[in-house]
Amino acid sequence: MNIAALGVARAASAGLATLGESLKDTVVEVRGDRGSSGTGIIWGGAGLVVTAAHCVPRGAAIRVETNGTWRNAELVAYHEHHDLALLATPHARGAVLAIREPDSLRAGELVFAYGHPLGVRDALAMGVLHGVVRDHRSGAARWIVADVRLAPGNSGGPLVDGEGALIGLNAMVVNGLGAAVPATVVQRFVEQALAQRAA
Repeated sequence: MNIAALGVARAASAGLATLGESLKDTVVEVRGDRGSSGTGIIWGGAGLVVTAAHCVPRGAAIRVETNGTWRNAELVAYHEHHDLALLATPHARGAVLAIREPDSLRAGELVFAYGHPLGVRDALAMGVLHGVVRDHRSGAARWIVADVRLAPGNSGGPLVDGEGALIGLNAMVVNGLGAAVPATVVQRFVEQALAQRAA
């Protein structure tokens, strides 16, 4: 490898490490008392966490890890169809991710999944965006699909672009591809849940 190529590789590596570090303050680890586990995204800066619904089955006692301490969390809202759950815990505080609209995504962009797969804490996986799967009736974004390696423990964690903006919430693997709930769908879910809670 020549000196110029080596410099580019080192700069890219440093940039990815910086991205991974920046995401640490936006996530928590989530566990249910029935053996389920995953990652959660801190939402709104304080007290709220969004995760995949299958990580916190209905009726399960839920705990989240923040700043090295496990604390109890309350299930605020649950949407099985979108595989989303909203949790409340007063100690979940961290940075808030900017949200990127699915219409702005382009096939071929590099994307990054962050979470705790297979017990490995704070892991960052890189992949290529395949596209946005839309509802055949409404045309609304339903899934963000990418060639990114996900494993148990990634569920509920963020899928971000190269600038760290939230694209989606990692949910499952389909035919070897990672599928994430679009960030805009997550945002609407949280807004509706909080409105219902306040009513």
